[in-house]
Amino acid sequence: MRGKVGLMSICACMATALAVFALVQAGQKPEVSADVPREVRALAGVYTGSWTMYGVDDKGQVVKKMAWTDTMKAGGAEVKGGRAYVTTTDEMSFEGAKGPPFKVEGKEGYFLIKDGGLGDYFIETNGQVQRVTKLGANVWTYVAPANEQELSRLGFPSGATGLHVVVKVVGSEQGVETHRISRVTTVSWKDKEGKERTHQFVSLQGHHKRQS
Repeated sequence: MRGKVGLMSICACMATALAVFALVQAGQKPEVSADVPREVRALAGVYTGSWTMYGVDDKGQVVKKMAWTDTMKAGGAEVKGGRAYVTTTDEMSFEGAKGPPFKVEGKEGYFLIKDGGLGDYFIETNGQVQRVTKLGANVWTYVAPANEQELSRLGFPSGATGLHVVVKVVGSEQGVETHRISRVTTVSWKDKEGKERTHQFVSLQGHHKRQS
């Protein structure tokens, strides 16, 4: 297995996916190192995936909100600005939507520590950076806030607040490197009677399979 960490950019694109479904220093040469760490070079490749996002209906029951497939390409490994990373391009095709795939670009890799070694893993999408924590062998996680607009599209009332916890396990399935990803969302709000409510549920499930 070449990519022990693999790619997590798709998880950072969830809010973008919701927004899309409801309707993305000139002259400077890049600072590129010829000695890109092998862990970063190993991220390069093509990954295909299938995803389902869940929310709640007017009775509070968990229901499917949308689904899509995607093809993510990662390459151009480089060292720049205290980081070593690949550039990712993800083309997402939404179930029931017409038109060409929606394209999201990002970066994934590592922050570099003072001696040039690898520090924390990161993902960057639409200018937002998430630090990823390793929990165990081939198990990774990160936490991200859920904004009010996103929660509204998932079926929650105005004023709701929430938090996403994303977990990924990388393994080999029938000889293919596979990244299984789930997102648990915890939401708090006040109902019509002013009573405080909290709901926790799996709001995303999907996978990426390495094609090359």
